[in-house]
Amino acid sequence: MSSSVFIFGASGYIGLGVTLAMRRAGYQVYGMIRNAKHSATLIQNEIEPIVASSFEDVQQVANILASCSIIIDAVGFNPKLSPIVLEAALRAGRDRTQNGKLAHYAPLFIFTSGIMTYGDTSSTGRRPVDETIKPRPQTMKGRSSTSSADVTNMKEREDYEDKVLASSCASLKTTVIRPGFVYGGQGRRDMRWSWVHIDDLAEGYVAVVRAPRSVVGGQLYNLAAPNDNPTYEELRTAMAKAQGRKEKIEYKEAVGDTPSRWDTDSIINPAKAMNELGWRPRHVGFIEEIDTYYKAWAAHKDAQKAAK
Repeated sequence: MSSSVFIFGASGYIGLGVTLAMRRAGYQVYGMIRNAKHSATLIQNEIEPIVASSFEDVQQVANILASCSIIIDAVGFNPKLSPIVLEAALRAGRDRTQNGKLAHYAPLFIFTSGIMTYGDTSSTGRRPVDETIKPRPQTMKGRSSTSSADVTNMKEREDYEDKVLASSCASLKTTVIRPGFVYGGQGRRDMRWSWVHIDDLAEGYVAVVRAPRSVVGGQLYNLAAPNDNPTYEELRTAMAKAQGRKEKIEYKEAVGDTPSRWDTDSIINPAKAMNELGWRPRHVGFIEEIDTYYKAWAAHKDAQKAAK
């Protein structure tokens, strides 16, 4: 591969996984980060780090963006930042294509969203939802990796997804990815969420960028391991066992009209990515290998403590 990739949020959990996968796939990769302490990790993995005090200051990388055929927003939705990144990608596309006259040079822009946009999927009878299902986003209590707010309006994120997809044009092709995910916290014992291993997710991004622009332009893809959607109780019990303790689980009901982030089902169908892109998750599942994941997490925490 000779194409260049620019990734916003290259040191984040998803961002770093995608960054490393792109380099393994042979791309030249620029990784934008907000803290210079992450530079060494990127350099050691053959990534060109670009340190910015704020991702809002994208003008400083305008020339690099215009040289890249792939631009990835791995930060996730931020009402203030996300539109700035999209506009920077649109400007880069106009520069590369002479305002759309040379459409064959149009870069691909990928926005990283999430499955919570769908809202509660239990209304489908726990059948996984695909990209043709209109989301029913909710205002939800609980912080996420992409928002420090205690209440998140998922409708804003859905609206931004629509804006990204509607921006696909002769000078910029756009794609939205909704990864499966789950975080800890309180929730009902029977709630389910889709999972995807970070390496499988990252390979999904590679599959998108390798596909013809005519296939992925203006498209939305769910990326999660099929049938890997254990209940909240199964997750907490398995994690406690891996830690060698007996879990005491307390369940909290939603208060008022605003549900807890963990008080809804979110199960997605990744068949579109599998059929159109040939994407295949390789990991057997979170519960099945939880001992391995816990040991890896604990070792990482120990290394962080030792480094301080």
